[in-house]
Amino acid sequence: MSKTIAGMIGRFAGLATALMKPGRRAVALALASERLQQVRTVPTAKGDLAFCSPTARALLDPLNFPTDEPETVAWIDEFIRDGEVMWDIGANIGLYALYAALGPGIRVLAFEPGAGSYAALMRNVELNAMEDRIAAYCLAFDETTGLDVLHMMHTGAGHSMHAFGRPETARGKMTPAFSQACLGFTIDDFRRIFDPPPPDHVKLDVDGNEAKIIRGGRATLAGAKTVMVEIEDRGGDGEAGAVAAALEALGFRAADDFNREGARNQLFLNPRHGT
Repeated sequence: MSKTIAGMIGRFAGLATALMKPGRRAVALALASERLQQVRTVPTAKGDLAFCSPTARALLDPLNFPTDEPETVAWIDEFIRDGEVMWDIGANIGLYALYAALGPGIRVLAFEPGAGSYAALMRNVELNAMEDRIAAYCLAFDETTGLDVLHMMHTGAGHSMHAFGRPETARGKMTPAFSQACLGFTIDDFRRIFDPPPPDHVKLDVDGNEAKIIRGGRATLAGAKTVMVEIEDRGGDGEAGAVAAALEALGFRAADDFNREGARNQLFLNPRHGT
């Protein structure tokens, strides 16, 4: 039904501007497109958040908050304390970065390499007047630092299943719709070069490159208290095994009392911080 109505609106706009000169018609349609973009208010336990809608996919996660990833919401609520720093790696449009930043004194560094999602992320930071709490960067993390490409299944804001470097995600090899030039850092190089505040907590969701990112951030991540990772497979081999091994090498342990069977995200704790 939604697609049908959207098609009718598009056809009506085309008919309404059909007699205009080409240049004026293009401007009129562009203005109509701008005015049709919604800003949706999403209520949360910490307060309301506003989200832009450059694509339908960009609204899907906010409209499903907090039922889509209840474990991520619970982690933010239970583990991230006032005055701490969260790094959101693979922030997409910023849903969880914004939610975390509602906490008193919490600072968030958000990283999103996809141009469309990054633009929506920055707009959402602006809509919620959180530029003093969230610093967002359009870059990828990896096991090495250098220039490469982000292979994308879809370039629109809110979409996922992209792959930095090799065209392969946790679900296997992919045929990208577009490959975007992208700057990639190891976490440790990023810290060494720019000296941002180190993370107390890390959310890691990049659809298959997680273990490489962890290995490239040994020095930085060793000081974190918790790491929440989205893991596609649950068998202990492949992505799940590689992520667990990389974090265990840094001293982390799985939060067995917190992690739910079948949950998309798994929490790892650093015993050195008493977590």
